[in-house]
Amino acid sequence: MKYYENILLQKEKLQLLKFIKTVVKDLGEYFPGLQSLPNLHEYKELKIFLNKIKPYITGYKIVKCWANYSNGDFLNWHHHPDSDISMVYYLKNKSKIGTIFKLKGTKVMVTKCKENSISIFDSRLIHSVPCHLPEERYILSLDLLRKEKNVSGT
Repeated sequence: MKYYENILLQKEKLQLLKFIKTVVKDLGEYFPGLQSLPNLHEYKELKIFLNKIKPYITGYKIVKCWANYSNGDFLNWHHHPDSDISMVYYLKNKSKIGTIFKLKGTKVMVTKCKENSISIFDSRLIHSVPCHLPEERYILSLDLLRKEKNVSGT
């Protein structure tokens, strides 16, 4: 896993949070917390963020980008087998508890991630939003593919 801090300026972070709060909603029982649709990378409101993360995702193409709001009232183990790497941007995360990963057996790894930081990891790893958070949490998640996988055989 890779980790980078201080992605956005404070003003940029607050503008992004204001926008994210307008797009997250209840998508039904299979989508924990509140989520946006997975096409946020197509919105002009994400342009600054996407430009700031370019150096960290060189050689990859964003295939999905969505926002998630949670307050720790669920555990949702999952992975993203159709992607190569996943990225989480911790927009609002006062407790600094990052993504949790399921290891062999019953072992779990809890990561620490500050607000305004990103973590990048193998999309096939089984992970979840942490449960029992003491406050609300807003993140942006991205699924990415290596660019060469998108090139035709010509």
